[in-house]
Amino acid sequence: MLEILIWISLFVGGYIVIFFAADVFLDNLKSLCLIYKLSPFIIGLLILGIDPEESIASIIAAINQLPYISVGNVIGNSILSLSLCFALPTFFYRINLKSISHFYFFMLYSCAFMILFSFLFEVGLLIFGFGALLLYFVYIFKSLRDISKKGSLEVIEVEEISELYKDERILESSKYKKIILVILSFTFIILGGELLILSAENLIHLTGLSQEFFGFIIIAFVTNAEELTLVFKSIKRRSVEIGLGGMIGKVIWNLSFTFGISGMIALNIEFNWLLALNWFILVSLIAFYHIRTRKESTGLIDPIILSSFLIIFVIVNLIPIVLN
Repeated sequence: MLEILIWISLFVGGYIVIFFAADVFLDNLKSLCLIYKLSPFIIGLLILGIDPEESIASIIAAINQLPYISVGNVIGNSILSLSLCFALPTFFYRINLKSISHFYFFMLYSCAFMILFSFLFEVGLLIFGFGALLLYFVYIFKSLRDISKKGSLEVIEVEEISELYKDERILESSKYKKIILVILSFTFIILGGELLILSAENLIHLTGLSQEFFGFIIIAFVTNAEELTLVFKSIKRRSVEIGLGGMIGKVIWNLSFTFGISGMIALNIEFNWLLALNWFILVSLIAFYHIRTRKESTGLIDPIILSSFLIIFVIVNLIPIVLN
């Protein structure tokens, strides 16, 4: 029992390291983008489109030959992002879904089917992981081309830019410090990820819990804290659509880039029905958002549907534990 408590503490500690190091990493990376006068779109892409906790956890799981944790985290995190993170706000606020381009749904469906095919073929993770990674670069290319046609896209507040640029001498002297902080924080993200997966591996051995349960539920929940924070901040500012846009970007990142890198490392995963059921929940959620874009905004039924998706997801992944 003591050994289990120790590994639980290390598991929580690993995530705490990742969570705070990721904040330092993203904040300083954002500042460096502004210092070197990169376009606001690139800054937005880095801030809203990168999910380092999720990526590090899945990639390190793949390196340690734990494919169910790796893929389960990608799928589980995406399900939680699209259900849990918007079930609560849609009870209180209407969200404009018409602003979501059909291109993003094309990306989400394409990535989802890449994941499905990876279950069905020998070395499927390698083949379709590479395909998912290519899709991510298509997403980046298309987004950059759209921005070049429309001009700059302001994604950060004017006051924030003014504050950052108000004293160029301070910026000049601090940019090297920011570079060092980016390198150090990224190192801590990797170390925290290694601790997270090492403790998960030992907890699986000590408790008899499955890789699937750890991937779909435990790690997916703890690596989703950033998404929850993003949405609740957008609620506070009464700009829920910003949170929705950031969430869609993160899900595309998870299903394309994170899955792509993890899959190419893990190489193969054996099909099982738990994988298939979770995949079906994910695709159903994507279809739900796609259908809802035909209406102007969310209604009273939407939070109930999203909460139902969340409950079904949890039950599906708890049933194997109860039966065993």
